[in-house]
Amino acid sequence: MASGFPFCGNFNFLVEIDDLDGDASSVVGGFSEVSGISSRSDVLEHRVGSQPLSVKIPGRVHFGNIVLRKGVTTSPQLYEWRRRVEQGEQDLRSGSIVLLDGAMNEKARWNFYGAWPCRYEAPELDARGDAISIETLELCVERVERVEAANRST
Repeated sequence: MASGFPFCGNFNFLVEIDDLDGDASSVVGGFSEVSGISSRSDVLEHRVGSQPLSVKIPGRVHFGNIVLRKGVTTSPQLYEWRRRVEQGEQDLRSGSIVLLDGAMNEKARWNFYGAWPCRYEAPELDARGDAISIETLELCVERVERVEAANRST
């Protein structure tokens, strides 16, 4: 039975961060992994009068940190962004995680806002290994929202 809602693979995606290299929005490197795109609400329990049961209502909303992992390249853009924050500069940026299909058509998009790098991790190095060096950048975000995918190819 064919589904009216086809599933997308998790292996073909882009990361865009606004104005990181001087233009409006740019694809930033080839990332091997993105995780942490999440939102959750505190649960507040409220009891009315002498009622024995409490009612659960949504409280403050929290967004998870977005963790980006990519192979090390000669481009220092992401590290320089982190370095500016380390030096006390307020450098908030918006961006998107874009999920693509096999034909490079956009299928889903998560926009994030007010992001700044709260952690940078250099790759583990091992002279006996043959793996690709992976660096990690963790973004603290104010808000994430899933928006309708654009009807265009990238």
